[in-house]
Amino acid sequence: MPLLDNSYTIYLENRFHKYLENLPTKVKEVFDEKMEYFRNNPSHPSLNTKPYSVSSKKLKELGVDQIYEFYINRKDYRCIFYVTHEPKEIIIAYVGNHTQVKNRFR
Repeated sequence: MPLLDNSYTIYLENRFHKYLENLPTKVKEVFDEKMEYFRNNPSHPSLNTKPYSVSSKKLKELGVDQIYEFYINRKDYRCIFYVTHEPKEIIIAYVGNHTQVKNRFR
């Protein structure tokens, strides 16, 4: 059973384009491909979608039920997204390398 299905509405967080602009060109190209998979199936096997561990305090602060990540490339880059189950929404929130993601969600 998939973690998430395509019945969720997908949004981009307002600041997301700023993070995307900072990616290397090749990573942006791969990100675009991965987003196509994601739009069709957020649990597509090539994304390696999995929950991202944060405190319940952080979830409450962000106003979301869960945080997930998917791989842009196996090397280093990840995309972080927030999930609310009522309403069924996915908010694409952040993209960066492993260190940037880790620092952002400490």
